[in-house]
Amino acid sequence: MLETEKLPVWKFTVIGLVAGLMAGLFGIGGGFVMVPLFVLWLGMAQKRAHATSLLSVAFIGVAALLGYVNLGQIDWPAAALVTCGSICGIFVGVRLLARISERTLSFIFAGVLLVAAIRLLISATPSQLFHGVLAQALLVVIGFASGTLAGLLGVGGGIVIIPALIICSGIAPEVARGTSLVVIVATAVIGASLHHRLGNIDRRIAVYAGIAGIPSAVFGAYVAAHTTNAILLPLFCALLLVLAGQLVWSNRGH
Repeated sequence: MLETEKLPVWKFTVIGLVAGLMAGLFGIGGGFVMVPLFVLWLGMAQKRAHATSLLSVAFIGVAALLGYVNLGQIDWPAAALVTCGSICGIFVGVRLLARISERTLSFIFAGVLLVAAIRLLISATPSQLFHGVLAQALLVVIGFASGTLAGLLGVGGGIVIIPALIICSGIAPEVARGTSLVVIVATAVIGASLHHRLGNIDRRIAVYAGIAGIPSAVFGAYVAAHTTNAILLPLFCALLLVLAGQLVWSNRGH
């Protein structure tokens, strides 16, 4: 097992700062940044990195969420429905994590990063696929998918929620980001609790990284409100592609 006492605190701090900035800018929990860095930079086991990330995401998500609340960029009814589905999905994801090998999980995560990068590069115009009860049911399904992803991959699920809200529910991108963070906070807290009971979380790393990400998450939300997606999204997609490539490369011979 990784001896975290021998690792310098500044590494946790840097990871938290970067993850917090990404959370504020893009409405995600920061797990997509933390998990690869926990594995590649700290030498943490893949499964432990996913679980530890969720606790950090809980800290960072709250900070980023407050920024979007102040901007009034949250669809609360949609957030409530997505959260209901996500809470159910988190239990499924946590159970799946115990049954998947480290190498397989690495490739799954790299694949998700790749798909996310491609998806974010595609310009999407908000559109409403369904109305009434069907629209509400779709939001619950979106939440279930994001919750499962959160429990399995240690991420908040924002990379699923945000495109889905834009394409399927006609929600503007900036509101989709804020709404996503409501769900992320709920799923991260529940997922972290479940993983803590199973002994999967490195609390020292999670707390340091989470606290470090709070100020950068608030700053990121402010920057997002004053920056166009044409500038932010290509940079974020490039980061996702680099991290995906590093994960595949590090597991190529295992």
